[in-house]
Amino acid sequence: MIELKKVDSWKRAIDAISSFISEGNFRFNDDGISLKAVDPSQIVLVNFLMQKAFFDKFEVEPTFAGLDLIELNKIMARALSNDKMVLKLDDSELKLKFEGEISRSFSLPLLDVSEEDVKMPSPDFDASVDISARIIKEALKDASLFGSSVVLRVKDEEMTIEARGSSGTLHTIAKASKGIIIKSKSEVVSKYSLIFLQNIVKDAEPEQKVLLELKNDAPMRVSYKLGPAKIEFYLAHMIL
Repeated sequence: MIELKKVDSWKRAIDAISSFISEGNFRFNDDGISLKAVDPSQIVLVNFLMQKAFFDKFEVEPTFAGLDLIELNKIMARALSNDKMVLKLDDSELKLKFEGEISRSFSLPLLDVSEEDVKMPSPDFDASVDISARIIKEALKDASLFGSSVVLRVKDEEMTIEARGSSGTLHTIAKASKGIIIKSKSEVVSKYSLIFLQNIVKDAEPEQKVLLELKNDAPMRVSYKLGPAKIEFYLAHMIL
């Protein structure tokens, strides 16, 4: 049995993951609950971990459970902020209970999801930008006025976000400051899908810091905290 009194972080994590992964294997072990999966288009790799210590109760045999993430997200969307969540696993299904002013029980059948070894990239990134989710979300909204992709340029202590289309162009400049930390070994210029990047950061709290790590001609790593949980995404680059 697994119990979690503050369900919001888990709820937002499932929403973030299900934006890309429709079916996946959650691993339950002494580290906590984790998932590593690649979306069907091979554009985004998701790496999620919610450590055992952050659960109010964690008594489960090491195992993994294949789940329909879309259906799980629908269930989690029904959780209220003051609900306690109780999870139980058996051989055929995952049982979820929300206990609050009323008690509600749900169940999902376990799926036989192909168990492929997901190898985590280990690029030596040349630049990093530590920025609040609020700022990056607003910058991406601006970019969506003109294009479906964005070009990120990082040099010295400055990041430029560029978008262009038939209706116009955008240039947003973010400089290192008290709230924005920018580091670079060399100039990095990379292009990414705007929609995918917006979906990656959508569940980050407005004042939560989002870390962007970049390298020329390599996936970008985007990571942030969801309460006690850590989630990171590797987003494939596009040809400039």
